[in-house]
Amino acid sequence: MQIHNRGLVLLLSALFVQLGGAAAPHHVTAQEGSSAPIFFALPEAYPDVDGRVLLLREPGREIIVLAQAATPEDLAVALNMLHRFRRERGQPEQGRGHMVPIVGYAPLPTLAAEERARLQASLDDLRARPLANVGSLGRGRWMHFDER
Repeated sequence: MQIHNRGLVLLLSALFVQLGGAAAPHHVTAQEGSSAPIFFALPEAYPDVDGRVLLLREPGREIIVLAQAATPEDLAVALNMLHRFRRERGQPEQGRGHMVPIVGYAPLPTLAAEERARLQASLDDLRARPLANVGSLGRGRWMHFDER
C-alpha cells in the first residue's frame, strides 16, 4: 500500500507543478499564515484510497483532494488538519511528499454561519471551474486557495 501511495503522490506532484502558476487566486480570510500555496482538487472519480479527504503535502505546495459530495465541514476539517500538520511538522523535506487520508472525524465541526458561508462559497467556486485534466486523478476541477 505504501508504494501505491508514494506513486500517487509523485503523479499528483507532477500535475500541480504544471497547474500551479495558471490558477487565479480565490480570496478567503486565513485562519493562520501560509507557508506554501494550497490547491483544491475535485476529481470526477475520487482516488481508490480510504479517506473522505486527502491531504497531499510536498515541498512548496499543499493539495486538498475532495470528493464530489464534499461539504463545508469536510473542507473545514481538511484545512484545520493541514494547519495542524504545518504547526507540528513544518514543511516536508525537499524531495519528500506525504499523503494523509482523512478517514473520518468525530464530532463534526460546528461552523459559525459566516465560516460555513465562506467555505460553501469556496466549494461552489471549485465546482463551477471548468473540467480539466487533473493529472493522475483524471478529469476534474481544481483551483488555488489564497489564504490572505
